Amino acid sequence: MNRQRGLFWLVFLAVAGVVALVPDYFFPPEDIAAVRPASGKGSLGELRSDSTAKKAEARPATAPADVPRANLFAAHSWYVAPPVVRQVAAPVAVAAPAPRPSAPPLPFRFIGRMDDGKQRKVFVLDGETLHVLAAGDVIDGTYRVERIGDSEMTLVYLPMHLVQSLAVGRTP
Repeated sequence: MNRQRGLFWLVFLAVAGVVALVPDYFFPPEDIAAVRPASGKGSLGELRSDSTAKKAEARPATAPADVPRANLFAAHSWYVAPPVVRQVAAPVAVAAPAPRPSAPPLPFRFIGRMDDGKQRKVFVLDGETLHVLAAGDVIDGTYRVERIGDSEMTLVYLPMHLVQSLAVGRTP
């Protein structure tokens, strides 16, 4: 119990010392001298009015106020005006003509050819399927052989009726 009472008084005296030193850190000595009366006469109200009067006399008339004066409770609007939209006539973009449709690349690879005097035949490979073609043949309903020349074979892509050619050069 004695120990708690001693601790209480120690804390109390420490707080009292801090309170006694605080005015020295926050107020200049001339302000403290203005608050303390030279004589023991006068009330606290008179002391305050004397100190404020001396402060007003010490401050020049053109000096800015110590504390900025602002209305802390002024109405404030968060409305932001929308930006002004200027209507400028934009140039009209002319769409480029759509590209002409084209047939997919030929899936055939030339393997060889045979010419027996009556008819020319060409051997082509489509994936793993070997086709032996003559003029007028239709391959899977997609391609038709138009003609077979010395260096190229002409095919028609039937869904779009587009002509394509495949090189069928002479083999030694």
